[in-house]
Amino acid sequence: MNKLDFSISLRAKGLSKQEIIKEMVANEFDESDIKYYLKKSDEIYLNQLLNNKRTKDPIKPKRTLKSIALILSLVLLIGVFYGYLSIGLIGLFILWSLVKFGTYRRS
Repeated sequence: MNKLDFSISLRAKGLSKQEIIKEMVANEFDESDIKYYLKKSDEIYLNQLLNNKRTKDPIKPKRTLKSIALILSLVLLIGVFYGYLSIGLIGLFILWSLVKFGTYRRS
């Protein structure tokens, strides 16, 4: 493990700055190396945290729209079985047309 990876792993363990410096001194880092690797490890560790948070997006509106469309289509299908055939089939056609165009359109 190189020095930069070592300092990043110390940062990831949640150690304070003083504890990281003690570990670096124990592993025979120079004083100038300690300052450099502390700064670099902070930058890299913070960038990794920010990148991980960006990938965890909340539920997208398309997903909720699809869920609502599925629930409405279930209600319309139940309506079809209870005798409202024309209203249910027309509603299903319109609803699934909207879902189809919303799904394949890439913005």
